Amino acid sequence: MDKNKIAPIAKPAESAQEADFRIVAEDAPVMLWLTNADGKVVFTNSKWKRFVGREKEAGQIGGDAWITALHPDDLEPCMTIFNEAFANHQHFDMEYRLRRADGQYRYVLDTGEPYINKEGKFAGFIGSSTDITDRKNHENQLRLSQLEMAQHNREMQFINELNSYLQVCRSLEETHAIIQHYAKKIFADYSGVLYLFDESHTTVDAVVHWGSDNRPPPPVISPDDCWGLRQGKLHSTDGTDNVIVCNHIQGRCEHGYVCAPVIAQGEMIGVLSVTLGDGRAAAVPRSPESVTRLIAMAADNLAMALVSLKLREALRSRSVRDPLTTLFNRRYLEETLTRELSNSQRNNQNLGIIMLDIDHFKQYNDTHGHDAGDFVLQEMAELLRSKLRLGDIACRYGGEELIMVMPGATKQITANRAELMRAAIAQHEFIYKGKPLDSVTASFGVSNYPADGESCESLIKSADEALYDAKAAGRNCVKLAE
Repeated sequence: MDKNKIAPIAKPAESAQEADFRIVAEDAPVMLWLTNADGKVVFTNSKWKRFVGREKEAGQIGGDAWITALHPDDLEPCMTIFNEAFANHQHFDMEYRLRRADGQYRYVLDTGEPYINKEGKFAGFIGSSTDITDRKNHENQLRLSQLEMAQHNREMQFINELNSYLQVCRSLEETHAIIQHYAKKIFADYSGVLYLFDESHTTVDAVVHWGSDNRPPPPVISPDDCWGLRQGKLHSTDGTDNVIVCNHIQGRCEHGYVCAPVIAQGEMIGVLSVTLGDGRAAAVPRSPESVTRLIAMAADNLAMALVSLKLREALRSRSVRDPLTTLFNRRYLEETLTRELSNSQRNNQNLGIIMLDIDHFKQYNDTHGHDAGDFVLQEMAELLRSKLRLGDIACRYGGEELIMVMPGATKQITANRAELMRAAIAQHEFIYKGKPLDSVTASFGVSNYPADGESCESLIKSADEALYDAKAAGRNCVKLAE
């Protein structure tokens, strides 16, 4: 049935049944209406007219009032239901939005029942209209709450999965890719960045960023660039003008942002900064408060996981590092040399060993004191680290003896690297407490797998014998195992 079909018509002769209906229905406390067999509205009661604001108009109100007040988006589905009901003479229910007299659209439930005249023929529909706006709002709110709960459960699952992976990471660097992966899931509708303090706690580095914002965040910021870091508590804006904005926020944040400090056990290790988008455009509409709680929760979980990892790293470092030089200790050397030798044997590669000993170090300590001797060891460790290749391993073997392990290095490459170290040590000026110390030299012994041994013990023994030859040859030189 098209909408022209229900235009006002001249009032037909009333049957006794219709007259009785009008008397009863006119002042009924519910909205009532009546159509004829052709689907034309022939009656609407006073309550219906008052609802749409037509109660003062003369004459019977026809279908034009309903068409005029009906929400445009609901016209087509309503007419489909209406026409099908008339074609089949069947009961129908339909929900739609109807404009009330005050201009507000309200949800209405129409219930229509076919009625039969005294001749036993279909005579039209009698129906009622009920304002169900409160019920619809409640249903929508319940549906939204269910969606938010489902979204919250997904986010908690992602946070729990993130924590599970972070617990088994072996270094902070290893966590970066994992955090980025889960940040994209937890904050799917937003952009963000995780800043962590450097070792000196003077600058804050961007270690992870994600989102649709094409502008990368500043790679390094000062703690004073973020109000969250300054205050040590969550800082947020809603995107309105004249707000206090962190210096690291680039461009205009139309919908605001949140900076949540990453703090655990009283230690501030960074800040989680999330730029908010239009929550209405998200898959599940979120209130600013719920998004802020999510960001704060994620920051707290990151803090606990990262602080725990830093503690594990520190404990592990103490177990494998020499406390004076921070070189790896003998225990780590034994573990690593065994692993690297196995790799070399499996891949048919060389493995270079350098052993060095500081010349006349006992006499040096007796002359300048043990504090100065410790300083020389520390300086030499740093100097040797600077001369090693990426992947080479420097260890303190004991006392003033140091060992370098060079995976994949031939004997000549290992010898060349040893000579480079020897020259650097001999030329280095040691300044202790503002005063220059006597120069220092070292003797070097070089061995190589497979030429000089096929076990860890034989390789170290060969390097030690070459070192003894260097001492015998007058010190401050490099000797190769034969």
